[in-house]
Amino acid sequence: MEKDYIRYMRNMIGHKKMISVGLGCLIYNDRNEILLEKRSDNSLYCIPGGSIDFDETVIEGVKREVKEETGIELDEVSLFMIQSGEKAILTYPNGDVTSYVDLIFISKVDDISLDKKHDEESTSIRFYKKEEIPPSNELLRGTEEIISKFYEGNFRVVVD
Repeated sequence: MEKDYIRYMRNMIGHKKMISVGLGCLIYNDRNEILLEKRSDNSLYCIPGGSIDFDETVIEGVKREVKEETGIELDEVSLFMIQSGEKAILTYPNGDVTSYVDLIFISKVDDISLDKKHDEESTSIRFYKKEEIPPSNELLRGTEEIISKFYEGNFRVVVD
């Protein structure tokens, strides 16, 4: 069996709607700047993340996705929120439709200089000050809610 769950499922069902567990991590630094990536598939900004693969724990999955997309090796992550339902449906440019149950984590990192290397899923990765966050229409679905919750200082785990 293939390790990549999404590829495995898409080979069977094509572009039809499916459910997947999404993993994301709001990464911030000592200056309360948030790490955002600009996606290469739709040019929208979001926190680093992806989908869980077969046989991996949630924590392994979120750390793997962050490492692949940013080069950052996270030490500790904490559950921040869970997003699901209508607002967690994503239609990709290729026609794939996925209804996600997104497990969003949070992790603080020391002031690090980001390695300019990132995978093909993003065109840029950098830390943003609160006043520099791109406008809502440039954010991937769910990202604005995550950012708002952080800047409100709400670290209570929220499940919708």
